[in-house]
Amino acid sequence: MDFVSIEFSRITPRVLKAYYYSDGEKCKKRHELGERTVYDYETELITYSDGGMYIDRVYYPVSKGDIIFRRPGQTTKGILPYTCYAVILDLMDNTGKNSDTYDFHKPQEYQQNYSCPSLDRVPPVIRASSFEQYSILFDAILKEHINPGPDSAMLLKSYCLQLLCGLSREALRPEGCKKDGSAYRVMIKNVMDYVEQNISKRIMLKDLAAVAGMSPNYFHRVFSKAMGITPNEFVISRKISRARELLATTSKSISDISVICGFDNMAYFSYVFKRYSGITPSSFRTAYSYPVRQP
Repeated sequence: MDFVSIEFSRITPRVLKAYYYSDGEKCKKRHELGERTVYDYETELITYSDGGMYIDRVYYPVSKGDIIFRRPGQTTKGILPYTCYAVILDLMDNTGKNSDTYDFHKPQEYQQNYSCPSLDRVPPVIRASSFEQYSILFDAILKEHINPGPDSAMLLKSYCLQLLCGLSREALRPEGCKKDGSAYRVMIKNVMDYVEQNISKRIMLKDLAAVAGMSPNYFHRVFSKAMGITPNEFVISRKISRARELLATTSKSISDISVICGFDNMAYFSYVFKRYSGITPSSFRTAYSYPVRQP
């Protein structure tokens, strides 16, 4: 299927179906469901499992706390036993499908596949950082969907946006990714820890590659594929995030903050900060900190 590029901020999700699948717990191990086609965006939170799932005929063992993310046009087949929350989305609220009569087993038109960095980095199976947090969220979506009130449409939209944002952020954690690149999870975590511990230094590609034990070119490919951003983009984003925290929560001078965040030149720091934040460091401090007025 062709992908249509969108801005993540323009997503307006609508719930087509939400349910809790409990019958799977009663099945014998390795009981196979029939393979089916995915027509819309589907996500599931595994609440119990001694089984797994095929997505596009690739097998993923799943356990409690894993989140499934399937896209239109994929195929899927569950291997029981497992139980899960499930939510099916009309991502841009433009399919015209009726949520009251929706049946994901019946052949129907495919929802458009959408592409943006925040969605593209989410793998088919991802490990939740907090099972309790996502369990509460999926449960809230289910309850609001089956017992709608006057404000349910708006609440469901906000819950689903929270879910999508959460999945996008989980995908940036090495521990969250369970796709084929999982062999590199420990290496990527070591690299991320190195960046945090050396934020005040000038961090080069060769430095990160040395931590990973790879050649610079190979490390660049592996990191970029796993994280969805280049090593340099990751380093800069962490430095700017640290700078924002210091600007908003301390009275340190902008010059000192630029040094703390590893920028030798304050003018260059201001340029990079504005490029990533949209405003200058001084404007950011004015907007996001409360000034202490002298008597």
